[in-house]
Amino acid sequence: MFAIALKYALIALVMVMVVGGIWWAAKHPNRSKQDPGRLRMPIFIPIVGWLLLVVGFLMVLVAFSADGDADGEADLLPMRIAAVAIFAGGLFFLLMYRNWYLEPDADEVRFRTISGRERVIAYADIVDYRTYEYQGQPRLEVRSASGVKLAINPRMYAVEPLFDAIAFHQRAGRWPLRGEAR
Repeated sequence: MFAIALKYALIALVMVMVVGGIWWAAKHPNRSKQDPGRLRMPIFIPIVGWLLLVVGFLMVLVAFSADGDADGEADLLPMRIAAVAIFAGGLFFLLMYRNWYLEPDADEVRFRTISGRERVIAYADIVDYRTYEYQGQPRLEVRSASGVKLAINPRMYAVEPLFDAIAFHQRAGRWPLRGEAR
């Protein structure tokens, strides 16, 4: 009976920590130490990445060093596949965190995708923007004349200069030119 109560208490504690961590990350944007204007992904992304990397590495060591049964190693194949997948997932989370950033300023928004490609959307080049709800969270999608698209959760990332440009567009009927929205 005590073990069941302890199990449910630990599950509840983990859930509270996860929800609390997500809430805290939404209230405190993660800024780059080298360039404070750059917004980074929440800090729990690299924590999850390192956790998956370590667990995946340990699983890879066990899966590839264990002996199979007498007629082959077919029974270890699923474990090996899972171990490599978890390790690769950890690497993906770490690379995603390292590559991605968002830097809004008065004239443009600069960002880098998770694949590492640098993009810039000048507010004067915006041809379309829309806000919508995706899985219960607000989303802001901006598209430039050159086809560059940025989709973010405005609750998680402080993009007030972009909202100022949108307000200018609604007020004046055109997008602000460089230096005009300050």
